[in-house]
Amino acid sequence: MAHDVHNRPNYVAVWAWLTFLLIISLAAVYLPFSQTLTVTFIFVVAAVKAFLVAANYMELRFEQQFIRYIAIIPVILFIIMTLTLIPDIGTAH
Repeated sequence: MAHDVHNRPNYVAVWAWLTFLLIISLAAVYLPFSQTLTVTFIFVVAAVKAFLVAANYMELRFEQQFIRYIAIIPVILFIIMTLTLIPDIGTAH
């Protein structure tokens, strides 16, 4: 049985991107934007970090199509949750 040959991801580069995105998320709190915009930005950055982890460390980009469909379900649920919570964040006192 032949195995698919694929290049391993550059784990150090992925780690560097994750670290950079973490710093950006932490710095976003100190920027002069509304709380709603800041939280939305942090959620988007978290989604990008989750994609980087799933694609590289979990190596989902090398899996079969069925596994990709299974992995996309939490992403869709995350987007739905984020979109439903953002109005509440803006109106909290």
